[in-house]
Amino acid sequence: MEYRELKVNLPKEGSDGLYELLDTISVAGYYEILFDGDAPKEPEQEGILRENTNIRIYLNTDEIDKEIKILIYLKINFLGNASYESRIIETRDYEEAYKEYYKPFQVGSKLWVIPTWEKESEVTKALWEPTGGIPLFINPGVAFGTGHHETTKLILERLDRLTNENESGKPLFFSACDIGTGSGILSIGLARLGCERIFALDIDPNAVKAAWSNWQENTFAKKTSFTVEESGIDNPNLFGPSYDIAIANITFAVLSQNIHHLAKVNSKRLLFSGIITEKKDAFLDLLGKHLPGKLLFSEEWNEWWVLDWVKN
Repeated sequence: MEYRELKVNLPKEGSDGLYELLDTISVAGYYEILFDGDAPKEPEQEGILRENTNIRIYLNTDEIDKEIKILIYLKINFLGNASYESRIIETRDYEEAYKEYYKPFQVGSKLWVIPTWEKESEVTKALWEPTGGIPLFINPGVAFGTGHHETTKLILERLDRLTNENESGKPLFFSACDIGTGSGILSIGLARLGCERIFALDIDPNAVKAAWSNWQENTFAKKTSFTVEESGIDNPNLFGPSYDIAIANITFAVLSQNIHHLAKVNSKRLLFSGIITEKKDAFLDLLGKHLPGKLLFSEEWNEWWVLDWVKN
């Protein structure tokens, strides 16, 4: 299979707006290159892109309209400050490309996000095994959710902190739904922290395949169950079974458009991310109107927020 790969370089502050556009138009996949060996070296922070960032975007070869929308976004917002290249690549080229930039890293006090291709590496095991860390083996593939993005880290850190603060010794959440699962990283994190029943969904068929594939790369307690479906937030399985917690790492635009469906999700507690600072108050207003309750916790990182909400 072939993909159209777009190499985009733009000011760092513009990446969030681009991500929102990419989510809206449903591209096949994208990732940010945090370390670029081809970029000019800077003595203070060698190899790190400080003002601009490189993003790789993948489209199906016939999705010219989506490429045009991306190009228009760049021209309107970053004329003269962004660069853009397009080429056709084979699936294998894409699968190998991101491996160069995706390395193990820690989230919270004990979670470690480990690429699946480094699963058996003794060097990698030495990072987490001596301290009793919990590995989450992930191959992001063509789905959003490498764990690098602030929104993903915020939710994982919140779940990790809640687990650490739980003095009962029992799992804090026995059932959960993961709305917009992407690579499945949050579902895997929940399960590795003791959640026994997880239902996940995503509108992207590539994400559904990636989430299930990643789930199989990890080890869980025998009684742990995971179901993932290709669907939107109108899925009846969100409204029937009860869940101890619902998590949604989705942009404000999508959440606000589906607020009536979110209100029917059969979970008293909801953990949201994907909300930028300028939309935070508007989203809290929506929650107060459609899901009356209170904000238990909020935290910001680079203008992204995690919001821990409990319904009355």
